[in-house]
Amino acid sequence: MSAQLGFARSLFVPLLFSLLGANPAAAEVVGTVTKVESQAQVSGATAGVGTAVQMNNVLTTGAKSRLQVTFRDNSTLTLGENARVVVNKFVYNPKKSSGELALSATRGAFRFTGGKIEQMQSKKVTLNTPGAALAIRGTDFWAGPTNGKYGVVVLKGHVGVTGKRAR
Repeated sequence: MSAQLGFARSLFVPLLFSLLGANPAAAEVVGTVTKVESQAQVSGATAGVGTAVQMNNVLTTGAKSRLQVTFRDNSTLTLGENARVVVNKFVYNPKKSSGELALSATRGAFRFTGGKIEQMQSKKVTLNTPGAALAIRGTDFWAGPTNGKYGVVVLKGHVGVTGKRAR
């Protein structure tokens, strides 16, 4: 009987989520807010230290504000003032030595420091900016507007830049 209940439950949960239009994977916490200065939000809600970050969340900061998110693999993303970054995808599976992180920055400056995902055999870390797509490897870098253009400063590692945004 217990096996029948487990089987029924395994069918019911995905069916319930599909009927409600929800995606159970999207609700997974992929990181948390670890620092906040002034006005910062996670998908429209006021951010505080400990606020959960999930896939498809929009991270924003206001004037004179900062927001730092630490992902499950210990990668960190720090947004400067008036910034907007979307967490498009985060997959971290140390058992399979694989990981993927995709972010989209539409305004403002930010700094990214790679964590354990950088050590995976199969990894893909990309960040779309207003002017280019960045492929990130073992990296600590800053990106943002300078002198009316969007620039990247690599502090450690490698960043591949293409003129087209990744899809």
